[in-house]
Amino acid sequence: MIIVLSVVVLLWSFFQAPVTCGAPVRGRDDGCRNNATGLLMGCHIRQHRWQKLRMLIVRRRVREFCSGLFSDGKAALVTLAAIGSFLSGLVALIPGAAVH
Repeated sequence: MIIVLSVVVLLWSFFQAPVTCGAPVRGRDDGCRNNATGLLMGCHIRQHRWQKLRMLIVRRRVREFCSGLFSDGKAALVTLAAIGSFLSGLVALIPGAAVH
């Protein structure tokens, strides 16, 4: 049950959590400020939809994507939820991984 709930929270964080888009925009250093769904998805603008997910694939852009994970309070909270759910799922999968 813990593994299933961990996967659900991880998927919610990646694809449905309410965060700021942050996709690169010409003329703005902080990126797009529209509302987005999930850490890996962009806002309603078609060009931004998969731009953040592509940042993980292009090697030069990974650092920019990772710096956006803690850019504001909403993104930091969702990022910490994703990390926590990943760790709880990992502990549930590997017996003896929990520290006593």
